[in-house]
Amino acid sequence: MKKMIYIIVLLFSLGCANNASKSMEMDASESFEKIEEESEFSENDAYTLIIKQKLQEYIDKKALAKANPDFVIDTGKSKLLTIKTDTRLKQIDFITPFENVSDSIKKVTTRVVLEHQVDTILTFIKTSETEIDGEQLQTTKISFDTIKKK
Repeated sequence: MKKMIYIIVLLFSLGCANNASKSMEMDASESFEKIEEESEFSENDAYTLIIKQKLQEYIDKKALAKANPDFVIDTGKSKLLTIKTDTRLKQIDFITPFENVSDSIKKVTTRVVLEHQVDTILTFIKTSETEIDGEQLQTTKISFDTIKKK
């Protein structure tokens, strides 16, 4: 009797199941349709956003390392900014226009406004293009440095 119930449940499950291969029919052109959108951001706005995110990440790492000395966090330049606990980035401004150091590297002097101080640093923006599966992708890396006194 138990075997008969298992067979009925199995047949019922197979009979009522949707065939995924039949229900998923669609044109290849529909599934790989790529929509090109125009960006509302200018290049400066995009760089400002990325630089703000990277600087806040740097500030958070420095604050964490200061609050918990047991953590070993590599923050790169150790004397870039003086960080107090719970420091938030308020604003950044570009002091100089973008200077092309090479084909893929731009340099700009950046004014950083924190809650307790204002500082000036150099920001390097490295862009590179990579082709993956026939599609061109642009990567951007941000690095910071102090301004060397002459």
